[in-house]
Amino acid sequence: MRASPWQQYAVLVKQGLRAELVDKERIVSPILFALTLLLLFAFALGDLDDALRLKVYLAETMLTALFALQVSFSRLFEPDRQDRVFDLLRTYPLSHTSLFLAKYTLVSLLGSATLIPTLLFGAFLNQSPKLQLFSWTVVGIALLALAGLGALGVLLSALTLKANARQILYPLLYFPLTTPVLLAAIQSSRLCLEAGGLTPDVNSWLGLLVAFDCIYITLGILLFTELVDES
Repeated sequence: MRASPWQQYAVLVKQGLRAELVDKERIVSPILFALTLLLLFAFALGDLDDALRLKVYLAETMLTALFALQVSFSRLFEPDRQDRVFDLLRTYPLSHTSLFLAKYTLVSLLGSATLIPTLLFGAFLNQSPKLQLFSWTVVGIALLALAGLGALGVLLSALTLKANARQILYPLLYFPLTTPVLLAAIQSSRLCLEAGGLTPDVNSWLGLLVAFDCIYITLGILLFTELVDES
């Protein structure tokens, strides 16, 4: 009996996690990359006043997380390319939507493992007696940003899978498309930290962030099947 799409999704997620845990370098390297960049920022900028410290904290953590996540996303389909998985999909009744959602879940979990330590370490490096930088609300906003970035990362990884210059093409597509997500995340986080909680202005930026998340997730689901069929 053919497995349902949700059963296929569960199996794909389990297999993906097992493969990632076998190759721990794929998990550790983005985290080390992010922590190294934060240390470089801290030594380069030195002492800052509190008003500037908050903005620098958000800018450096969000940008560092963006670069670290891009490293993970660009390598997302490397095992599938080496094993010619997309060629096998044409002969196996696997739901392409299940494959997209499984990859999306995988990058969301691995991205969270990079994003949360980045925010914690960035807050530690920029801590001030008069300024509370770390906030679980900001972590939630960052995870919302990850929701959009993850969908975009899966879609672009599939799009550039067989491109000869994919290492160049991927960032050229990825970074411009992340701009609205990062802008909404940074602005809502800044206003949240300055006000000490959610305000109407914060909610406006969060609405924009959620809107782009929905757009990228919807586009990923709709376009992923076409990309797999043409790969």
